[in-house]
Amino acid sequence: MDPVEDAKPLFSNGIELVNLAVSSDVLSNSWAAISELQSQTDRNHQSPPSPETVKIREFEHPEYKIIAFVTPPVATTYLQEAGDLVPSSSSEASEFEFLCSKDSPSFSINKAAISLFNSLRDKQLSPLKAQVATSSKSRPHIITGDCLGGSIASLFTLWLLRILDSATKNRPLCITFGSPLIGDGGFQQAILQYSTWSSCFLHVAHMDDCFPRHFLLSTTEQSLYRPFGTFLLCSKSGGACFEAPKSIIELLTLNSSERNVGTADPQIFSYKSVIECLERRLTCKNQSAFNVADADSFKAGITAQVAAIGLMQIQDRDIDAKIVMPEQDTLEQKNPAIDPAKALDKMKVYLAYFEWYKNKCEDDGRGPGYYDSFKNKMARRDHKVVKFKTELEMYWVPVVEEAEKRPQRVGSPMRIRWLFAGTNYRRMVEPLHIAEYYKWGKRSYISQGRPKHFKLLEQWLDEHQKQPKNSVPNKSKMKKIMFSVTEDSCFWAHVEEARISCRLLNTGGLNSTEIEKLVEFEKYVMGLLKDYAVSPDIFLESSSYMQWWREYEDILRKQMIGDSHNSELICFMNEEYYYQYKSGTW
Repeated sequence: MDPVEDAKPLFSNGIELVNLAVSSDVLSNSWAAISELQSQTDRNHQSPPSPETVKIREFEHPEYKIIAFVTPPVATTYLQEAGDLVPSSSSEASEFEFLCSKDSPSFSINKAAISLFNSLRDKQLSPLKAQVATSSKSRPHIITGDCLGGSIASLFTLWLLRILDSATKNRPLCITFGSPLIGDGGFQQAILQYSTWSSCFLHVAHMDDCFPRHFLLSTTEQSLYRPFGTFLLCSKSGGACFEAPKSIIELLTLNSSERNVGTADPQIFSYKSVIECLERRLTCKNQSAFNVADADSFKAGITAQVAAIGLMQIQDRDIDAKIVMPEQDTLEQKNPAIDPAKALDKMKVYLAYFEWYKNKCEDDGRGPGYYDSFKNKMARRDHKVVKFKTELEMYWVPVVEEAEKRPQRVGSPMRIRWLFAGTNYRRMVEPLHIAEYYKWGKRSYISQGRPKHFKLLEQWLDEHQKQPKNSVPNKSKMKKIMFSVTEDSCFWAHVEEARISCRLLNTGGLNSTEIEKLVEFEKYVMGLLKDYAVSPDIFLESSSYMQWWREYEDILRKQMIGDSHNSELICFMNEEYYYQYKSGTW
């Protein structure tokens, strides 16, 4: 691994992210949309939100569309009762059960948020989701809301992400203002496991606004709530962005008793003046208050972020231990986001080199083929191809791992484009893994030595091909892509096991187990030959398959297998296909 990847982070970009959000006007435009909807609601009357009182509207901007959610103010007593969590296994949270995965089998969502979402789902949110899914192909969307409206915006964005193409460039950005946390640690992990989804959420919270921390402080479930996405925390001193969940919770609750958490109406806070303050600071570039002398530039950056949200004046607090270190630990442990789209074309170039290598090994028609050539490594090209094999493995292993972890959806965990590319990689490269495995005298590759990512790629292809024909696009394309390699990427493992069985029979006499294995191999090869599912290189004179054939014919001559009908048939078919290969009619 590149040593740079193991190095500790040198800088923190929390303040720069705020400047980017402010300078792009997404904050001011989002709040302007919310303010316009707020003007249509009675802000002096507190009542539990209902489908009739929730305002939803789309706003047009030259470069994007904004969809705003606004709820009427609610009484403090309602908030105190709204901290219950609903498990993902319940009927109330069934729309989000798709987030469950092997690593995150269950989670819980805030009852008030999910109940309000469900009340809006059929009549208002379902048509809106279909509309946004279509228009997002050409225009990006910002989904926004304040307070409980922000909770609905977050849930709607997750619901929308499920149906969007994973490679779309126009993923929605959800911006909430002063919204409470909506889920537990399981909910947080379910979103974090899919890195591109977590990056779609920006939560704006002022340090004097008690609403974002309400469920952390005033309910019996306070220890269960966890944040997700990026939090833009701000104060009269400025603002900074944080992503580490532990740091966010620490900052939201730090010295909360001194920050008016007992305000009778927690929804009187307006973010218009907050955004204007951030804009002024960006224009004036007044960073003098954040200058911190520290030899550790990363630590200094985090400390500057803490200063930006007005917490440096707090006395008797170990800022380093409680805030800086959790942020740094999280960044060090955080895996880089995998973006397979950016590197896929490069991987195709490496596979093209494999195609060249395979053809080069077959040039004279007398060589062993690329499987045996790589296994013996007699030529310079056999050693050079190791680099490309390693690069491909380093790409596909994490891509498959992330596909396995990501939220459940109907069909294959991988998009068709990556499934086809992964299948091509598996069929071309796995034989080289098999060659290395058997070179050192090992046995049972399929059951004991096969890497997990090859198994999953094969499993997902099988599931994809079992779908109804009218729901499996580009099937002919798959055949066209794969014609130059044997369809079963474990073919050479079966050949190696058959050769081992032949050697055991020649040296040890009758052995029912090995005879049974050879009979099974006969049936397996017969099926492949009938379907033309093997590539012609298996018939090269020095290939392991041809060596097996000659060893097997020797066993038949010695009559070590009693019922030789199938054996004679497989030898006949081998001769027929071998003749086709030699005559060029294969």
